[in-house]
Amino acid sequence: MNNLVILQEPLPNVFVLNCPHSFDNRGDFTKLFHSDHLLTQGINFVPAESFLTRSKRDVLRGMHFQVEESAHDKLVTCIKGAVLDVVVDVDPNSPNFNKPFAIELSKTSNQALLIGKGYAHGFLSLSDDSWMHYTTSTVHNPSLDRGVRWDSIAFDWPNPQPVMSDRDRLHPKIEDLAR
Repeated sequence: MNNLVILQEPLPNVFVLNCPHSFDNRGDFTKLFHSDHLLTQGINFVPAESFLTRSKRDVLRGMHFQVEESAHDKLVTCIKGAVLDVVVDVDPNSPNFNKPFAIELSKTSNQALLIGKGYAHGFLSLSDDSWMHYTTSTVHNPSLDRGVRWDSIAFDWPNPQPVMSDRDRLHPKIEDLAR
């Protein structure tokens, strides 16, 4: 089986990865993570925790990030269905502040996104049953969990009225981070 390969780095420390995939008469097999493959490409990602979300069509989850000692790198992939995955720099002092990157991730794309610290992350489910697998480099800490409102970032979401949690709907606007 081939190695995990960086396809592009659309923002500093945000990588689109190709996940090796094979199939035969039994089904299919996809490699989602391999520390040595990433290390040889200059990425030292050490997993600490893993999550799975299942979302219906038009569900938007985000835009989330952790701060201080809980700030983490996050490896995400869509293992069923399809999502529009969005990443935005939340550091007001960064030249990339509020310059989002978006990519469609799906079961068939065999791609993953490795997101560095300092970025908010979210996604919009594009199918009736989307499964997102997250692996983070730190354990989630609710007291250091933050977010920005999805509709305050410089991104034109395809659905102006997604299904969301109250928590996500009430995040502060991204411009409030610059104050």
